[in-house]
Amino acid sequence: MRKFGIVLLIIIFVIVLFDNVEGKKEIRVRIIPNSNENGDLLAKEEVKDYTIYYLQEAYSEDYNEFVQNINKTKKEFELILEKVLAVDCTIKFANHTLYNKTYNNSAIKNEETLVLYIIIGKGEGSNWWGTVYPNFLEISSSDEIEYESLIVNLFQKIRGEYK
Repeated sequence: MRKFGIVLLIIIFVIVLFDNVEGKKEIRVRIIPNSNENGDLLAKEEVKDYTIYYLQEAYSEDYNEFVQNINKTKKEFELILEKVLAVDCTIKFANHTLYNKTYNNSAIKNEETLVLYIIIGKGEGSNWWGTVYPNFLEISSSDEIEYESLIVNLFQKIRGEYK
């Protein structure tokens, strides 16, 4: 019985070990604007376009090569963004813990992953993010979200216009 317990423990250890190898590597990008004012949100969209182009140029299907490409060129990219926007930008590329959440009907597990942060000015606005490895921009937070106003709905009901 004791041997069975040891064998079971070894099997569990091997499964956990192989579950955490290579296939779980991920790189994300997060762009944080100076504020949520219209001009700053437009700057975020402009930075997003530059960032997508930059990451497409740096992209490699090999995780380590992609990481090296970003590390080699992130300072130059930061200088380009500052010149285009005429505002300070900070680029950080480091491990970050992502916490459990759901997005686009996908579960995102609590894990540590590499994140390319692009911070515009003070970085106090609503961010844009996406997964750039292993699947390039598979999930993105720039999807439109439709909000409803309870007050507008109430007035529409009163006037008989509510959908």
